[in-house]
Amino acid sequence: MRIGHVNFRVTDQDRSKAFFTEALGMQVAEEDPVHGGVFMTFGDEFHNVDVSDTRGGIPRRPRPPGLVHVAFVVDSMRELRDAYTRLMDQGVEVDHATNHANQRSIYFKDPDGNGMEIYYEIPDAKRLFWGGRGDTEENLPISRPGEPVPDWLFEDDWPKPVVLDEILANRRVTAQS
Repeated sequence: MRIGHVNFRVTDQDRSKAFFTEALGMQVAEEDPVHGGVFMTFGDEFHNVDVSDTRGGIPRRPRPPGLVHVAFVVDSMRELRDAYTRLMDQGVEVDHATNHANQRSIYFKDPDGNGMEIYYEIPDAKRLFWGGRGDTEENLPISRPGEPVPDWLFEDDWPKPVVLDEILANRRVTAQS
């Protein structure tokens, strides 16, 4: 497991986008006007930094600028399942899980309430999803400590090629390279 990306709540998304792209040399991988947020990369991964303000169509809990979450990436669905099981074994409550088209994520909080994410991203996601992932997010079932692990965490071959082809064919590109 390694750090995958950091997500910040900002006061001015355009100003932050300019800072990360101009001052740090990042590239925009996706800018999502529907959900809000700019996803930027240093090169190899789909994204390393996310910034978002209050724009976008998703209702957001009011919160001040700052850290939204730190995300840790694993190399396989099996490793994501192992991480999920470890969290459950330690009594850590998973807040929610999401299929983001190019990655599957589990979200939880550290003991001080800081947002955390562990995710598996499909290989070559940056190339496959350049320009955006489209509106394909879906909530995934979660369990509580002591309950069975959800079935989707046993899909070691996710995404199946036919499913990936369908996602890529039907996505709405939201940013230009």
